[in-house]
Parts: sequence; structure tokens; C-alpha cells
Amino acid sequence: MYEALSNVVNSLNGIIAGTAVVVMIVCSGIFLSCRLGFFQLVHFRDMWSRIIDKSASESGISSFASFCTAMAMRVGTGNVAGVAVAVYMGGPGAVFWMVLAGILNSAVCFSECTLAVLYKTRIDGQYRGGGAYCAERGLGWKPYGAFMAVVIMLGTGLFMPAAATFTIGDGFLQALGIPQWITALVVALITAVVVIGGIKRIGDIASLVVPFMVSIYLIATVVVLIVNITELPGVIVMIVKSAFGMEAVFGATLGTAVLQGFKRATFSSASGMGEASPTAAAAETSHPIKQGMANAAGVWLDTVIVCTCSGMMMILTDCYNTVGGYVGSGAAELPQLAEEGYNGVLFVQLACRTVMGDIAPTFIAIMLALFSWTCLISYYYEAETAAMYLFQGKEKEGIRKTVVWALRIAVPVIIFIWGNIDNALAWSISDTALFGTTWINMLVVLLLSPKVVALYRDYEEQMKAGKDPYYNPDKLCWPGVDVEMWKDVNKKYIANEK
Repeated sequence: MYEALSNVVNSLNGIIAGTAVVVMIVCSGIFLSCRLGFFQLVHFRDMWSRIIDKSASESGISSFASFCTAMAMRVGTGNVAGVAVAVYMGGPGAVFWMVLAGILNSAVCFSECTLAVLYKTRIDGQYRGGGAYCAERGLGWKPYGAFMAVVIMLGTGLFMPAAATFTIGDGFLQALGIPQWITALVVALITAVVVIGGIKRIGDIASLVVPFMVSIYLIATVVVLIVNITELPGVIVMIVKSAFGMEAVFGATLGTAVLQGFKRATFSSASGMGEASPTAAAAETSHPIKQGMANAAGVWLDTVIVCTCSGMMMILTDCYNTVGGYVGSGAAELPQLAEEGYNGVLFVQLACRTVMGDIAPTFIAIMLALFSWTCLISYYYEAETAAMYLFQGKEKEGIRKTVVWALRIAVPVIIFIWGNIDNALAWSISDTALFGTTWINMLVVLLLSPKVVALYRDYEEQMKAGKDPYYNPDKLCWPGVDVEMWKDVNKKYIANEK
């Protein structure tokens, strides 16, 4: 049974998560960046300022809580174990392509989150939105929206948690020898307690945990950088050379480095998959572009900064191996790990150990547990939002509540199950779910991208006029936009116009 599942997943993964999806995301990032005048560079400062808005309402969470909830999903397994996999498969050069991918992917995330906010609506007194809502309201594709919601609900609720749950267990197994099933059980129970509280509780927890865990991880990276500061210039040169296939010692070709860098960056940020869309839609904001900016900054923080931290820690301390035959000299365990074909979180734990001593594996295990666990609660919210879409309307209120409670029970159970499988299968399952939903979501994003461009121009005009940008559906609107809701959200702005 286990072998059959592995074969099926690996076959699907080869089709869905191969080179084609990476090319599609890269080309989309280039296209959207050009169409939006490389906003991620032009509005760099403004992009970061949109994070700190803490105004909320009965219907929506603050932009800050939305940002933290999205970052709870982004800053996770891919930032530690995923980077280790990228370096193992593609050599140090994968880090270079990961950074470039993060810059381009921020335009993809910006677009999908802006659209999610534009086409959001109120259900049971709370804002709801995302890819399925955009498909129905923006394109008039109701059947496609339903199909999309089913895929997202199953993908994020049942399959995406695999890599995150396994990696938490692997971290504590390597650090403290705790059996993975015990860790999986504890994680499942804590997740159940949080998700029962809905988006308000998820947002509150994320707002507390995310700033703390990211800050601590960055401090650890700075310590490693300072200790190895004399090696830094040479390492940067090596990364760039390796990125273009000029360091044969790592056994990685140019194509492999590019593929792994972009693939792991896309997994880490989930740009294009639509993961950040539901939490973006849940935010209380006066203009869709504001939340798009905040979420774009999240991709920079996740991929350009945190992923680079993990990569630099491993490379500076020489605590990594590559599939091409390179064996690092930074830790005594590396030759044995190379013989076993291991790649994962242990590389980062060994890197930190060179500076922090024997406490390092436990420190990374705790950081990784926080990173990955916050991913899990975000995955649940995405699944819940998809379920809310499928059972909209007052006449389906009873069904809607039953399905939500079923998810609140099922997701923790699934989390426990995934905590007891092996590394390769866990990553293959998560990759299949992530990139499968990416294909479906990006069709909607690209077709609706002219709306993003129009909103961006409106935003820039208001900024140049010295206004606090807000969206007025009487001036700029399309079929499917909840006009009544937007007029209510911005009634103070609109009233001041008159």
C-alpha cells in the first residue's frame, strides 16, 4: 500500500511539479513585473509600510494580522528544509536563483492578492475571498470556481501539510531523539485547539508568533555571518559561479541549479498557488493594492531574506552535501550522511552547531517547529475558505457549518498521519498539491491581470495627489465586484468626496 502510494504520487509529481510549472511561474513573474513597472522596486519602501496597518473590524482582520497569517504559511518548511534540499540537488548556485525567483514571484503574489481583495465578499459576517471567488465573480466561471475550490480544499487541507508535519518530527528526532509519532500527535492536538477559534484566533496567534520566530532566526543568521565574516566574499563569488554552472565540483548543471532555485522559492513563497489569497481577502483595507503590497513584501521577507539566511548558514560553514558528489567538511557527520543520501533540516542544524554548540540542533528544531506549525494553521484556513465558497448562501448555512467542523476534525488527524511517513514521500505529496493548485490558479490570475494594472494606476494617481488611496466602485468597477460591500467599507472616504 505504502509503495503503491509512493509510485502514484511520484508519477503525478513528475508531471505536475516538473520544469514546466517553474517556467510558467518565472514567465508570469517577468510578465507581471513588466506590466506593473517593477512596482516591487519602484514602491519598495511603500510596500513595506503597508504591513504595519493594525486597523480591523467585525468583518475583517487588520492588514498586519493578515500579513502575519500569510507569513505563517510562507515562513515554514521550505525556508529551512526546502533550502537544504535545493542546495543538495542544485548546489550553492540554487540560492542565487532562489533570490531572483523571490523578486519576480512577488509580482505574482501581489496580483493574486490584489484580485482576492477586489472580488471578496461577506459570508456569515466575515470577509471571504480567494482564487475560486475570483474565477466566479471576475470571469463568470462558476463551475471552474467550484472545481478550483474543491482542489484547493483537498490540496491545502489534506496534502500540503505532509512536508511541514514530517519536518517538525524530523527536527526533534535529530535533535532530541523524540519519536516522530509523538511529535506528530502533539502538533495535531495544538493545531486543533487553534483552528477551532477560526480566522480571528489564527490571526491573533500568527501576529504573536511570526514576528518572534522570524526575528530570532535572523539573529541566529547574523551571528553565523559575523563568526564567518572573512569567508563571506569568497562564498558570494562561489554562489554566483555555481549559479551559472562554473563550479563543477558540486556536480550540478546550470539547469539543475536554476530549476531547484526557482522550484524551492516557489514552494516557500507559494506565489501563484493562491495560498495567500484567502488571508489577503480577510483583511480590512481601503484599497486592494494596499494589501497586495503587504503580501508582496511578505515574499521578499520569506524568500529573499529568510531563505537566503538558511542557505548562507549552510554554505558559510560548509555543512552540506550535494547529490553530485560534493561532501562538506564543516561537520564530522557529513560523509555518513552523503553515503545515506540524506538531505534536509540536519544540514542547517549542523551549520548552527559550529557557532552555537550542542544546543543548536534543539534551537533549529524549535524554530522549524514554529515555522512549520504556523504553516499548518494557515493551510487549514485556506481549506476552510474553499469550503465556505462551495456552500455559500443562507439556505446552505447548516451544511456549511457541518463541513467546517468536519475540516476542524479531519485536518489534525491528517497532520498526525503525515508525521509518520518518510522524507521523500512527504515532499512529493506537498509538491504535487502545491504545484497542482498553481496551474489552476495562475490561469485566473493571468486572465484578470488587466484589472490589477488598472487598480495599480488608480492607486498611483491617488498617491501622487497626496491622498490616502481608497477604492471607489463608482469610479472604477467591473462585473462581480461587491459594490455594496466596498461602499460600506469606504463610506467615510466617499462621503468626504461629496
